[in-house]
Amino acid sequence: MKFLPLVLLTAVLSPALALAQDRVRGEIFAGYSLEHISPCGSQGSSPCGLELGVLPPTMSFNGWNASITGYLYPFLGLTADVSGHYGSSVPNSFSRYSYLFGPTVALRVRKFKPFAHALFGAVSESATVNSGLSYEKYARAVGGGLDIAVSRHFAVRVAQFDYEWVNVPAYGAPSVNGLRYSGGVVFKF
Repeated sequence: MKFLPLVLLTAVLSPALALAQDRVRGEIFAGYSLEHISPCGSQGSSPCGLELGVLPPTMSFNGWNASITGYLYPFLGLTADVSGHYGSSVPNSFSRYSYLFGPTVALRVRKFKPFAHALFGAVSESATVNSGLSYEKYARAVGGGLDIAVSRHFAVRVAQFDYEWVNVPAYGAPSVNGLRYSGGVVFKF
């Protein structure tokens, strides 16, 4: 009879403790990324910034994407996202790095985790057009994706799509916009 309160307390708290242990506090993502971007804005007709009319109006760039998300609540977190994309248009080469931060909203349903985020930061672009040009500008992106859990600490990000905007440095030029796909592995902690 002396142990009855302890047994009852343990029985009541066990499910809560089990849920607390399963709660993801953060995650790290790393994977492949493909960026399809219109460097001269949605029109693609007027030269701007880096391109000076030498690069095609729309290009696809291969690269990588990595992010870390810390969850404040099971459904709300803060994400830091970095990516690098590379391409070429003979005889020029092009590189683009983005550094974005912002809120993430996630819904955990069994093994699936759809998420959405709004990210803000900067993009750094450079090209070997003529003697070489580069700039760094404010950037923003909205998007989301789907993770599928493989185990308690490991998931596969089957898709992450982000729509990006960047203001180009040329006066009066339209903003750069494009779509980024990413996929890879997610480590949960």
